[in-house]
Amino acid sequence: MPELNYRFKQIKGMIPASVRTVLDVGCDERTLEPFFDKYIGLDLENAEINQNLNKSQKIPLKNKSVDLVILSQILEHIADPSEIISESKRVAKKYVLVGLPSDFTIDNRIRVLFNIRGLSYDPYGHKHWFNPKTAEDFVKMFFGKWEKKENIFAVKGGRFLPQFLRQFLTDIYPDWFAKEIYYLVKLS
Repeated sequence: MPELNYRFKQIKGMIPASVRTVLDVGCDERTLEPFFDKYIGLDLENAEINQNLNKSQKIPLKNKSVDLVILSQILEHIADPSEIISESKRVAKKYVLVGLPSDFTIDNRIRVLFNIRGLSYDPYGHKHWFNPKTAEDFVKMFFGKWEKKENIFAVKGGRFLPQFLRQFLTDIYPDWFAKEIYYLVKLS
């Protein structure tokens, strides 16, 4: 899976080398675990901390107890993400990494146009829909500013394009090609 490896290298490349301890909220398959010295997963299953993220609950960690909190592909599933964002800021010493999907890429627009698979409301799916502009507005609203931003090409599809061309298209036309957008927020 070279595409997934490239994606994780891009994400890891955003994170300063000084980061040692990580809380991955919504860790799912724990794909980022090998990149860190101390990794704690928070999810409904397959994690050290099992918690329903849709309920307003406190993360059972002390203030400033991890270097980085990862909120990757999770905030769009929560109706009111303000509580989990607030808790993430509380437990993070230095950074929060926010990963949001870009739902209106060219492949999704084609699917909707031809009614292949519509973008519809799903009670367990996305509660929020993002494009690069609304993702930026969302991060500004909750964090103010960020240190680094990375647009990531669709993991699936586009295999006929060389990786450098995929990244070029993603950087030049993020509305069409960026499937995920990551923001590294440095906490003060």
